[in-house]
Amino acid sequence: MRNIYHLDINQNLVSDTQWLITCGDPGRTDKIAAHLDSPLMIGNNREHRTWIGTSSNTKIGVISHGIGGPGLSIMLDEAFKSMPVLHGVIRVGTCGGLSKEASAGKVAISEGAVRLDGASPQIIPDPEYPAVPDIRMTYELIQTAEKLEIPYISGITVSTATFYTGQGRKDGFRGYQPGEIRYRDAVDYWSRLGAVNMEMECSLFFIMGRLFNIPTACVTGIIGERLSSGDIILEQMDVAVESAIRLVMEYLKGKIFDDEVNIT
Repeated sequence: MRNIYHLDINQNLVSDTQWLITCGDPGRTDKIAAHLDSPLMIGNNREHRTWIGTSSNTKIGVISHGIGGPGLSIMLDEAFKSMPVLHGVIRVGTCGGLSKEASAGKVAISEGAVRLDGASPQIIPDPEYPAVPDIRMTYELIQTAEKLEIPYISGITVSTATFYTGQGRKDGFRGYQPGEIRYRDAVDYWSRLGAVNMEMECSLFFIMGRLFNIPTACVTGIIGERLSSGDIILEQMDVAVESAIRLVMEYLKGKIFDDEVNIT
């Protein structure tokens, strides 16, 4: 069988994968895969690094998608085609906080997302179609965070197509900003509307999950406090990422255990 084009993996190695964890940074896949039993890297092409492993004999895949919607859409399309028995997909990302409660070091659990990702309109052009995760998975992740005493916040995520202009950053080339207020003053604009965090992929992730009836959920480590500073708070970056990974891995262990109990 030919390898899947962009992921450059053999479909036979992933066809029985039941859960998929995805993230933007290829390096983060290594950290996630380290939590699995018998982890094996089976692909490393462009921004897409792929691992497989198990937890309680359940096959779990880990694949990176790079920055933004286009790479994510390619990864999901090819993963969905090659993993026909998927139970769900969880994204482990990073974000900037938009509320006082969304402080660096915490994790953000997305309840829905604003569709400014730039890619989802080419999948579902109707802008009124909402970007929402699987409600049960999201609620269970919140419960897991509380059980593990992992500091978290949940709410609306703003997903943008660009990092500088789309997120209202003033330190891009020549300080350029478009005139539209939701970009020029993005932090104030979206925080006033009650959004809790900002990143670049969740809305497309939720759109594709809903369209193809594959449950999705998104957990992001908060590495910047956009209300007070546009910079990443480096001393909290590892804390936030490790907390997000721990939350997702403990959630999946519990989910797999519950599934085994229900089967028996």
